[in-house]
Amino acid sequence: TANEPWSTPSRALAMSRALEDDHGSFAVIDLVAHLYRGGAEDRGALAKIWSRYSDATVSERKTKGFEMVRMHHATLTRMFRDDPDGDYLDIEDVRMTWEEFVDALRDATGASADEPASPENAKSYDALERPVMQRNQSFSNLAKDLEEVIAAARSPGTSADNTPEGSTRGIQRISSSGMLLGIGCSSREPSLRGGNAFHAGMAVRSEDLKSRLEKNATQ
Repeated sequence: TANEPWSTPSRALAMSRALEDDHGSFAVIDLVAHLYRGGAEDRGALAKIWSRYSDATVSERKTKGFEMVRMHHATLTRMFRDDPDGDYLDIEDVRMTWEEFVDALRDATGASADEPASPENAKSYDALERPVMQRNQSFSNLAKDLEEVIAAARSPGTSADNTPEGSTRGIQRISSSGMLLGIGCSSREPSLRGGNAFHAGMAVRSEDLKSRLEKNATQ
């Protein structure tokens, strides 16, 4: 189940930071973006991994307190399913929805209480994702699966500086530029996610995203 430990110690050991360079490990969003922006085979691999994660967390998403997780998970599922060629959505769409999804997981799993955000790390992907990986085994498994498929498909390369342009195994570190929305973006309380102006802007983005996905579905 989602909260059980790894089925075999050997897999956990083998997959401990399979993708790492002089700058450390990659953020999960770096791995998601790498596959989403890749070719058909990469996007197919991402869809398959996401489907496996979705199947493994059906019961988890039905748990009380996971309502926001369920909503943002459904949006990501549509994005990966309805735009398989990456023609109608750009990586910023994926990043923002990913941030909302992981932020909702951060709240639902209690990770936000374990490690409250501070003004210094409010837009840090590490501060967003790491507590969830430590608290939620299913999300940790998702990250490991992403690392595994990319490690198998790419030969080691040379990493440049820790900037969005620098890469290892062809993976761009988009996480180094920080989150687009910030920790708290999935909160039901507007004051925690930038106030009512932010909420109104997100509503417009949600409608635009829905429109583009529906347009693609009719093609």
